[in-house]
Formats: sequence, C-alpha cells, structure tokens
Amino acid sequence: MNDCILCGDFNIDYTIDSCRKHLLDSLLASFNLFSTVKFPTRIFKHSSTQIDNIYINVYKFDFSVYPFTNGLSDHDAQIITLTDISTQIPEQSFPLIRKVDNNTIRNFVYLLSYENWENVFVEENVIIIYNNFVNTYLKLLYASLPFVTLRNLQNSKPWLTKGIKICCLNKRRLYLNYRNSTNPNLKIHYKRYCQILSRVIMAAKRLHYSELISQSANKQKTTWNIIKTLTINKKSSNITTPININDESPH
Repeated sequence: MNDCILCGDFNIDYTIDSCRKHLLDSLLASFNLFSTVKFPTRIFKHSSTQIDNIYINVYKFDFSVYPFTNGLSDHDAQIITLTDISTQIPEQSFPLIRKVDNNTIRNFVYLLSYENWENVFVEENVIIIYNNFVNTYLKLLYASLPFVTLRNLQNSKPWLTKGIKICCLNKRRLYLNYRNSTNPNLKIHYKRYCQILSRVIMAAKRLHYSELISQSANKQKTTWNIIKTLTINKKSSNITTPININDESPH
C-alpha cells in the first residue's frame, strides 16, 4: 500500500473528547493514519477549535507541524514537514514553441517568393502534386520558424505590483489584530481596508488589460485572449474586471 497523507476540514473538534472523535480515529487507525495537529486551527477572540487536521503514519515518518496564518480565512493553515524521506526530483523541462514574429514571418515570405515549385508543376498526378506542395511549403515554414525553448513562463498575475503585495501583507496584519481583539473599531478599519484594496486590485487589472489592448496590433484577437484568460480564472475568483476597449468607458 502506498503511503498517503489525509488532510482537510473534518468539522470534528479535537479539543473535545467526543464519540465522533473516537470513531474517526478508529476508522483512520485501521489505515495506519493518525492525527498530527495538536493546536487550535480556528481562533476567534475568546474561542478556539481544532477542526482541521492532517493524518499520516506517525510511526513511519519523522515530522513537524505548525500553523500558518494567511489572513484569507477564519481557519489557519497547517504546514507539515516530513524528514528522512527520499523522493525523486523530476527534471525541469521547458516547453518548445515556434518563434513567430515579424522577422521570422518576413523570412518565410522571402523564401516563398524565391521558390520555383518545379517539383509541383512537373507532375500530373493530383495526389503527388498535393504532397509535393505540402512538403515544400512545410520545409520553408519549419526553416523560417525554428523551435525555441520557453524558459520564462508567463506571469499569471502581471498586474500584481509590489505596492499591492505590500498592501496584502498589511491586510493580513490587520486581520490578526482584529481577530485577536474585542475592539469594534479594528473590525471597521479592517473591513474598510479590504474594500479599498479590492478597488485598487480591480483598477490595476483594468489598467493592465486596457494597455494590452491599446498596444496590440490585433485588438480583436488580444481582447478574446483576455476574455479567455478571465473566463478560466473565474473558477477560482469571483472578482470581475471591466476592460476598456478602444478607450471606451466600461458600462
């Protein structure tokens, strides 16, 4: 049987000695899985619960577990470190793409203009003519558009500036102050800060996508690529960003 790690929010408070806790422990123990989290995972003012957990074979691995407060949820994250394990590190691979720019396209057109297509016109069989044409065309195409290694992968959040990153860190600090205090003013300040930060992020996205469209030679294609990207990312985010097309104001 392969070793496995089971983790998640089980909604069973381990700070309370309950029947549900014993039933879960008994079930997981039959698969050599045991609880590793021994600290509260949801802390709010004067209450705390331990409903998130990580289960491993504690008799096989040396491990350490500690909490991580990210400020994105009322649940703290848990990080587990396993020692004395051997894993095969995969070799780093980079995708190959054909280099398509004005220079390579110009070179392709230049080679086409000097091709006499002799092997095409000397034949009478339509199938042979077609195959000779395709072979010649692809030969010139592949010679003009060589493969290059894509080492610099595209940033999934190019609008994320250094200032926004600093604001996100401040947001987490404000969240911790608000969570651990009974002062209502801290909650008001935190909520207001979140609203302002959300508007700043939306403005940064709007500016970034508007610049991409205005600087593009094919605005229609760029617009559809942006829509495709936002549609894919919509599954993990509910924030929608208006986009200016041809310097028009969003409706």
